[in-house]
Amino acid sequence: MMAALSASCPTALKEWAGVIDAMGRGQQLVLIRKGGLVDAARGFEIRSTEFVFYPTFEHQTVNYLRPQYRRYLEEALAARPPEGQVRVELAGQVVWSRQSRDPSLLQRLEPFHIYNEQFLAQRLNWQPDQPLVVAVVRGYRLAAAQQLPVAAHYVGCKSWVDLDQPVSLEGAAPVLDDRTFDERLSRLRAILGA
Repeated sequence: MMAALSASCPTALKEWAGVIDAMGRGQQLVLIRKGGLVDAARGFEIRSTEFVFYPTFEHQTVNYLRPQYRRYLEEALAARPPEGQVRVELAGQVVWSRQSRDPSLLQRLEPFHIYNEQFLAQRLNWQPDQPLVVAVVRGYRLAAAQQLPVAAHYVGCKSWVDLDQPVSLEGAAPVLDDRTFDERLSRLRAILGA
């Protein structure tokens, strides 16, 4: 059983806007991370098991997504807020994570993400001394999208952002109902050896 979300959240995780869109549709349940350039020395760390997703468009290309999911990036680009603003619509809760250097594990996770093999190989090979972090995340749609001004300290190639003001999680609803999420989580645990 997942813990209930807090009333508000001061922490954001930067992620590609197209991936967040897939999370918001229940299509993606895992994040496969090594961290941003700012994180490179230590690699990706789960600083908080509860966060809001901060959509990014940097380094994102449809060439890293499987063809049937490329529309998620196109739709995210079409809905992009004005320059200097970020729209927060989704929260995430890490329910399980592990580190891995195993390319075959990434292939077995294919039903739970939208990335293609080229992207996974690139992510695995970047900073080869560091393992990938595979995090199983339950998505929650916020009761109302919140548009925030982008502060100077939000900018840069880093994974985590401390928000100037916490985002309300009151009324956030799971993207997938409990039964569907539990079924998919059971399949993921079998793949991940949990």
